[in-house]
This record gives sequence, structure tokens and C-alpha cells, in this order.
Amino acid sequence: MAVRTPHFPDLLFGSAARLRAWEGALMGLLAAQGYRELHPSLVLREAVPEGGLRFFDGDELVALRWDFTVSLAGLLARSFPEPPPRVSYAGAVFRRPVQPWEAVERFEVGCERIQSDDEDGAGADLELARLLMAIPGALGLKSAILHLGNAALVRKPLEAEGLFGELASAVVAALSRRAPHRVAEVMDGHPAAARMTAHAQALLSDLDGTKTLDALSSSPYAHLLQGEREHLQRTLQDLLPILPPNLELRMDLADVAGLDFYTGPTLRLWAPGAQQELAAGGRYDSLFPGLGRPWKAAGFCVRLSRLLDLAATRPDLFEQP
Repeated sequence: MAVRTPHFPDLLFGSAARLRAWEGALMGLLAAQGYRELHPSLVLREAVPEGGLRFFDGDELVALRWDFTVSLAGLLARSFPEPPPRVSYAGAVFRRPVQPWEAVERFEVGCERIQSDDEDGAGADLELARLLMAIPGALGLKSAILHLGNAALVRKPLEAEGLFGELASAVVAALSRRAPHRVAEVMDGHPAAARMTAHAQALLSDLDGTKTLDALSSSPYAHLLQGEREHLQRTLQDLLPILPPNLELRMDLADVAGLDFYTGPTLRLWAPGAQQELAAGGRYDSLFPGLGRPWKAAGFCVRLSRLLDLAATRPDLFEQP
């Protein structure tokens, strides 16, 4: 099992072997679908993040790689006039923990699907969802839950109502608590209060699957979100017939985690007994335009450190090697 000094994990024989086996299985799965590995430098010399692990190299402030997606985006924007469509990665990132028990060094495997600005992203979104469906089997997880969402279901209504800054953050925080009455509280007195509250109630319907999507018809923003609803409907129709027996598919229309980053469909993989998601991703079309490239992108990351912790505390959730 993993033995941790404060914030930095030491892996003993079993965990180290499991990490390498998982990395090999996942990178093999991605390679079979045309994803080629890039390995951005461990040391960042520009855009040093506040939450990164920073140190001085002589007189220069640098940081250890804190996020693969951002590091890869910079590498791709600098190195390629046209984007390679499929990229994979494996390795460690280093972030200062939010909670005292979290590790600074975190092991990950993931992929990025990149398109030119005029390409339709729907096919790429479906490709990533199918890939993520295969992850539990590659890891030996006996069962898992895949949540489908769409950041635009919250982003677009906020933008349409001109809600930004602290008020928008308060609405997002209320949705993250699954509490539509809190949306009403934070919007009290605002002209859009009734509309945003009704929308929160539609997003937080207790129904699931296609009926959850039907609940969106009661939202005041139903017409605005028609394209997102149709996209989720097509995704369900494509995925349900090929759903592995050990995987459950759920809708999470009120997924607001990472709303400042994700712009469209989102994917989150859970396991029974897991306190945190084991893999996550989605569409983030604003990343490359911010770097001067007119490209769209989506991807996901498998959080192997969390899987190692889960395997140590709940070995019954995994097939025996």
C-alpha cells in the first residue's frame, strides 16, 4: 500500500507495481485508438501558478508541472502550426494541497482530443466518452459509475442574464450544494431570480437518464439550451447499447465543478466507496484561443493516485490480479 510522508507519497512494492501496470494498460488503450504520447517538461519557467510548487533556479522563479492539460497546451501552441488530433500523457503533477492529508505529488494518465476551429466537436466528445467507459475494465474495477454533464447548462444562462463575478460564484456554489433554495436566496431581489431558481430546480431534478433531460423542458432557458439537450440525448443513445455490465451511466445536469474551465460536455468516473472522482474531463474550447491558436479541445484525466488509495483501503472493489 502507499505510505505517505507529509504530502509526498512513497510507494512500496505492491503499489509501485500496480502504478506501472495501470500506466501501461491505460497508455496501451489510448495508443490503440491513435493517441500519441507527449511529455512536457517537469519544470515550468513561465506562468508560474499560485498553487504550484515553486522554487528558485538561481535568480529565476520556476515551478514543477502542476497540470498536464495546461502544460501540453503551451507545448502544442509553441510547437505545431496545426494541432495533432490525439495526444496522451502519463506522469506526475505537483500541487499544493487544499486539505492537509492530500499529497503534493499526484500520478495521472490522460488524453487530449484537439480539433481545428471549424471541426464539429460532437464526434470527439463521444469518442472520449467511449474511451472513458473502457477505463474501469482496464484498471480491474469491478464496478463504476460514469456521470455525463454539460457545463453550458449553467454557463449559458449565467451569461444570458449578465451574471458574473461574486453573484455568479454564489449561484454556482449553491448548485454545487444541490440546493435550489440557496439559488433563490443569493438571487433575492435580482430581476432574474425567478428564472434562475426555476432553472436550478430543473437541473436538480431527482430523475435520471432521458427523463432528467425531459425535465429541462420546464427551464426558462429551454430554448437557449436546446442544442446541449440534443447533444446529451444523442450521447445517451450511442452509449447505452454498448454499456459494459459493470458500468452505470447517470446524468448530472448540475455539474458545476471546474465551470471556469469547462465550456461543454463533462465526464466524471466514480466507483462505489470512492469519496472523490477517479477520472474527470470534458470540453474546454477557450484554452487554445487564449494561447493564440483557433483550436478546440476536450480530454480527460485518470487520477491514479486516488485509485492507489482506493485499492489500499477497498481492495474488494478490484479484481484480483
